[in-house]
Amino acid sequence: MKNLVKKTWFQMVAGGVIIGVILIGLDSKFNFFNRNKKPDKYNGAIEVNSNETYFTKMELSEARFDFGKVKEGDTVMHEFKIKNTGDEPLLIYKAVGSCDCIVALFTTKPVMPGAEESIKVYFKTTGRKGEQFRTVNVHTNTDPAENMLTLTGTVE
Repeated sequence: MKNLVKKTWFQMVAGGVIIGVILIGLDSKFNFFNRNKKPDKYNGAIEVNSNETYFTKMELSEARFDFGKVKEGDTVMHEFKIKNTGDEPLLIYKAVGSCDCIVALFTTKPVMPGAEESIKVYFKTTGRKGEQFRTVNVHTNTDPAENMLTLTGTVE
């Protein structure tokens, strides 16, 4: 009975692997899973139909800032510059810090094509000694919808 269970288990795993390889091979030929199709829903900070919203492009002057060494209790602030490089207004829906010690302030007005705006990120260092790696996820009407800003440094 023990050998039968081991054989059956092995046959099921081997069969699954064979079926998986066949599906991958057929998908590359017939594109069953529609990899290149634009999704009907945009799942950013808000959910809308893709054909009913405007997407744009943006550039960050920098996505990472090293604040060096600071004393515990100080508040570090850095401005990340963003530029709308697309053809539609850029909307910043929200900016979420990786912990309660980091806050991002941004404009709620649309950033017009070609215009620049800044996101001010504040990091409160109280109780945060040692090497630091903090992030802010910025949700916009771009594809992808999330862009990450990073602060690193050391709190002494």
